[in-house]
Amino acid sequence: MKRFARGMVSLAAAVLVSSVTSIGAWAQDVQLLPPGLIEPSSKEIIPEGKFKKAPPWKIGLAFPGVGNTWIVQMLQEMKYEASLNKNIGEFTVLEADWKPAKQVADIEDLMARNVDLLIVAPIAFPVVAAQVDKAVAKGIPVVVFGASNGELNGTLEVFGGGGAFGRVGGEFLAKELKGKGSIWAVRGVAGVGEEVLRYEGFKKAIAGTDIKIVAEVFGDWNYAKSKQLCENLVLSGKPVDGIWFSGAEMTRACIEVFKEAGKPLVPMTGEGNNGFFKIWKSSGVKSVAPVFTPGLGPAVVRASVALLEGKQMYKGYFSDPAPITNADIDKYYRPDLNDAYWVPSTLPEAKLKELFGK
Repeated sequence: MKRFARGMVSLAAAVLVSSVTSIGAWAQDVQLLPPGLIEPSSKEIIPEGKFKKAPPWKIGLAFPGVGNTWIVQMLQEMKYEASLNKNIGEFTVLEADWKPAKQVADIEDLMARNVDLLIVAPIAFPVVAAQVDKAVAKGIPVVVFGASNGELNGTLEVFGGGGAFGRVGGEFLAKELKGKGSIWAVRGVAGVGEEVLRYEGFKKAIAGTDIKIVAEVFGDWNYAKSKQLCENLVLSGKPVDGIWFSGAEMTRACIEVFKEAGKPLVPMTGEGNNGFFKIWKSSGVKSVAPVFTPGLGPAVVRASVALLEGKQMYKGYFSDPAPITNADIDKYYRPDLNDAYWVPSTLPEAKLKELFGK
């Protein structure tokens, strides 16, 4: 009898292990991006069938706004992905022009349209928390296009960049400068959650070194504004041994300023952008490029579709692939495409040439 009981316990344990393993496997079956580009960031599972709904579906996206070529490409990839799925009847995008109050109104608008699923890319997490809670209470699954670290009670989160992006640049500069020197920090749009996370990741990476941030400006992830800011910094005569950037459009602008002024280049952080690759390659500047793929947009669409199909999913996914180094430029640079192209893309080759061909 005791042997029988022990056998039953062993069988139960085996079934439990098998069940847990199977749940993880089922969730892994949903491929949001190619291997190596995104991984689950949570062990918590959304059960099969919880948000299953018969098509056609209405999906709404509350987005902060445009302002740089990465956003433009990401939205193009997102809309293209949605267009491929015959079960998506409506894919509505509302842009808030970087105004938090408008984003709150946009979310309310999308809920009033009775969307089957809501995607929210928050300008700032606390501002939209009440609206996310309201949508969830109404039974609308909310996919957060961002890593809120518990600040939002959405259904599922998909993102990349953030602290990991900033860490890559900070570690690179700490190594290149041997832990000491003066750094300029050229940040993105003030107050935006993603920008804050990137900057915090950078600061943590240089903590404990003798590196000092002697200048800090906000370039809004914008080429033209950053070029003017960099010109002002060069003219100011502030010491600089390296520059951390929150985005490559700003890096490209500053490299051009240094070249035009005849000022020796210092190590500068970049990003996976074709225009940056071109000037990185031609100038010989020492740099590193964190990978913030515009494929995150399609990944969000695929996650949304998987929820509405009733598939098991992890509650969180994060993209943190290996950065691009000086030795890797030729693997990613596309001289046949223009400066606005970002890597890696989910678009087919014909679409890439249509959108970014010279």
